[in-house]
Amino acid sequence: MDNFVVENLGPIAKADVTFGDLTILTGPQASGKTLFLETFALVNDTLIILSDYYKSNNITDVNALLDYFYGGHLHKIIKTNTKIKYNGRIKDLHTEIMAANALLGNNIKEMKLHSNTEYNYSDVLYLNFFDYLLPKIVYIPAQRSSSISEGRIKSSDDFVNSPYVLIKFSNYLQQYVKRKASEMLKASKKDFDFLKKAEINMQRSSGSSRLEMTIDKRNIAYMSWSTGQREFVPLLMVLENFSTSKNKYIVIEEPELGLHPRAIIEFMFSVLKLMKRGVKVIISTHSSTPLDFVWAINHLKEKQADISNIADMFDFKIKDKSVFDNLAEKEIKVYYFSPDKKTRKVFSKDISSLDVYSEDEDVSNWGGMSLSADRAGSIVSKF
Repeated sequence: MDNFVVENLGPIAKADVTFGDLTILTGPQASGKTLFLETFALVNDTLIILSDYYKSNNITDVNALLDYFYGGHLHKIIKTNTKIKYNGRIKDLHTEIMAANALLGNNIKEMKLHSNTEYNYSDVLYLNFFDYLLPKIVYIPAQRSSSISEGRIKSSDDFVNSPYVLIKFSNYLQQYVKRKASEMLKASKKDFDFLKKAEINMQRSSGSSRLEMTIDKRNIAYMSWSTGQREFVPLLMVLENFSTSKNKYIVIEEPELGLHPRAIIEFMFSVLKLMKRGVKVIISTHSSTPLDFVWAINHLKEKQADISNIADMFDFKIKDKSVFDNLAEKEIKVYYFSPDKKTRKVFSKDISSLDVYSEDEDVSNWGGMSLSADRAGSIVSKF
């Protein structure tokens, strides 16, 4: 399992996370979960990110690259006391980026202009080589719906000061719709009740191709979709785009956006399919429903019960029960990004047990996720 430690980055004082087969990060807004995960992606896929940067920029300044990656002028979050450690090895972002820059070569722009020139594989110096590198991390950001405007999938030129993970997500969507000549999401939407009757296609409108949904022979423009459909359909498209790839991690931020708790549970069952493929899944969430799901798995493991019983626990019918194979052996981790009450600086805490009887309140109330329900229950019990 990979261990990633970040200190003094934005609001984070120290976040120490050992990733499992499924890892869930929870915590209040602006507690640094996204910065932590973006930095994890940057350290893993520096070469790909740098090559993407060079396609539209000719500035070799490291701070400019960091602004391109984090968005805006966020290179300033990397301070002299910022520390990053990956599997015990200290990582300096400036050094990592400069090393990748040296590998790409100083004349990469000229090489792009002469893409027909043959290069030795061992040189690893020409831009086109990096177009075929498989990213270790597929990142699905929380802002994913902003990659689509009135049903049109945005190009890189449409973004200004946006984080790299959003621009890359839009690029993944472009790849998907180009690859899919017929109805989209045929393989994925059957797992979700609110999408089963829908047909999703790209239709020519107002001079460009736009996403459109057909239900009961009625064509529904993108802006008339429900919030959940607008948030969730692009997420599923990217997951389906990498359905046969051997990426190491898939990061999914706030999968619950616009979704009913029932649909979130449906999504968590689809996560089991990813895990069965050997992909490690990382979810950041503000919803207690994924934690309900993990708690149920923990409970069944503790009782040494058949893990497939989780389907009955959530009244969910699943045809492919092979997704439960070896699930009891999978490592599931949950971390709470907890702001200090005085300094507001954030520290991570392992709350993987989700033990409701724990003396540690952060564990027993699941990082504040069950706090409102507990308080409501206490108040109701008085009457």
